[in-house]
Amino acid sequence: MKQSAICLRCGGGKTDYRSVCPSCGHRPEGEGLLIAWLLSDESLDAKGLKASAERIRDGEAIRPSEKQLDKARKALGNDFSSDPGLTMKQRVALLLTSVLVTPLPGWVLWLWWRGERPRAALQALGLSLPATALYAVGVIWVRAS
Repeated sequence: MKQSAICLRCGGGKTDYRSVCPSCGHRPEGEGLLIAWLLSDESLDAKGLKASAERIRDGEAIRPSEKQLDKARKALGNDFSSDPGLTMKQRVALLLTSVLVTPLPGWVLWLWWRGERPRAALQALGLSLPATALYAVGVIWVRAS
C-alpha cells in the first residue's frame, strides 16, 4: 500500500486523506477533513508524514493553526464537506437584512465566497433571490401608489 496520508485518530497510513483508515475505521468529516488534508502528501513530504504519524501514535493531539486550516480550505476549494456553511444566526441576520433593508449583502457574499466557501455562498444566494423578488415587488408597489 502506497502511504499518502496519515490517519488523524491513530497515526496509521492510508492511501488517501478522504478514505477510511484501514487500522481504526476513522473517516474524516467536516473540519477533520481539513486536518486530514494537512496530514497528506498534498501538504507534507515523506519525512513530514512519518513525523506526524509518530506524534499521533505517541498520543500528541494535532492542532493546526488557523493559517494552516485556511491553507487547507483554499486547497480543497469546492469540496462542500470542508465548508460548514452559515450558522442559523447568520442566516436569520442575512434574511432580515435582505428583506428589511436591501438584498445586496447576500449578493456580495455570494460573489465573495463562491470559490472559498461554496456552501455558504449558495446559502447566501438562496436567501437573497427571494428577498430580491420581495424587495422588487415592494419598490414597484410603493412607486405605483
